[in-house]
Amino acid sequence: MRFRVLFVALLALTGAGLANAREQVPAEERWWPYAAQLPGCDDPAVLDRIRSRFAGKESGYWASSLSIGPIDHIRTTSFRPNGLDLIPRRYCRATAHLSNRRASTLYYSVIEDAGIIGYTYGVHFCLTAYDRNWANAPECKMARP
Repeated sequence: MRFRVLFVALLALTGAGLANAREQVPAEERWWPYAAQLPGCDDPAVLDRIRSRFAGKESGYWASSLSIGPIDHIRTTSFRPNGLDLIPRRYCRATAHLSNRRASTLYYSVIEDAGIIGYTYGVHFCLTAYDRNWANAPECKMARP
């Protein structure tokens, strides 16, 4: 009797799990499709956008002349980790050398159609130890996949 009750319960749980499963339609096959062709992590335009936005944020909000210099040890950590049917994203990690002669880990993502009015790719970044408004706290965890 116990075995039969356990079997029925297991069967019900398995059926509930299958009912919640859904087919993932790739974002490239939508009515307004995504191309899923994002620039690489080491693309100079992406890195320049990060440098520019960081310098603007530091001077505008924190009255600091801190800026990002060379960026090295660039690598892709993940590509489309959230599934095929969501907005394509490329997650990256690098080491940024700052104007105060310190190095910090830089986490950033390149997101399709997330630029100004959805016209181009967007970049979201976080520099550890310099996330002063805690937008990606703790330790840039919210900027990672």
